[in-house]
Amino acid sequence: MVTSREGLSIAELIFYIPALPVAVFVAFRHGFGRQAGWFFLIILALIRIIGSICEIVSVTSPSQGVIECAVILSSVGLSPMILAMLGLLKRVHEGINDHSTIPKILNFIGLLPIAALIMAIIGGIDESSSKPSEVSTGTTLVKAAIIIFLVVFLILAVATIATFFMMRSIAKGEERILYALALSIPFILVRLIYSLLVDFSGNAKFSLTYGDVVIQGCMAALMEFIVVIIYLGVGLITPKITRSDVRPAVGYGKPSLTPPGTDYGHEMNYNTQQQPAEQQYQRTSRRSRRRQGPIHMLFSYISTKL
Repeated sequence: MVTSREGLSIAELIFYIPALPVAVFVAFRHGFGRQAGWFFLIILALIRIIGSICEIVSVTSPSQGVIECAVILSSVGLSPMILAMLGLLKRVHEGINDHSTIPKILNFIGLLPIAALIMAIIGGIDESSSKPSEVSTGTTLVKAAIIIFLVVFLILAVATIATFFMMRSIAKGEERILYALALSIPFILVRLIYSLLVDFSGNAKFSLTYGDVVIQGCMAALMEFIVVIIYLGVGLITPKITRSDVRPAVGYGKPSLTPPGTDYGHEMNYNTQQQPAEQQYQRTSRRSRRRQGPIHMLFSYISTKL
């Protein structure tokens, strides 16, 4: 007979197995760059698929290693979801030339979800230790990780709302991403509240191992399903735009989008007032590319841990 916990894991497999190729398609369509947030949906789908398999195996053939793997993977899903939100918001701001501080803030907090992910993984491993000191350290790390997730999410939520005041400067078609981000905020918030209750309430109903499956399904799994559907949906309907397709407008107004391969001709003869803006955009692009180094190094570290 299938237990309720096995049923939840099967439901996650039913959802994420078809969602994975869709996420891969969307990521290929828009690019695998750091600012293409759809890449992190692939990571989320893989985490949930592997975690669900471990959960089912832990019920039928329980072992310490499988149970640890299931619990750790169940607790780290917030990181790729928040990184997806961060990446999509960065994409929206790529085509805005309003000299706002939001892109700088987004770059500043970019490493925090990855750091929190590493802390959650290490903390989850320590919590399964037989040594009380390591268990205590692990609990502290896991709690610190969820606090970091909460802080980053609140910053992203405020930045998303603030971006609506720049609507007329957003590239054509990119408004859909902003609406999708705003729509996902309450669902990610509920997911975060569940994690806070798991780590801070001390209530057995919110235990990842023996807690109420209905609560976990409604506050965690269902919320993630909805966010993934929202992000994949907007990825499918949003036109593919590369950096070369976006020419930031001077001052206010929408940037001009030009399909790849178009001959600009005389349009490339910018006047002297336009040149500084174009040069600044190129410098920003180069700085953004240079910042990819630590991100990729941390992902390599996470891959070895997983």
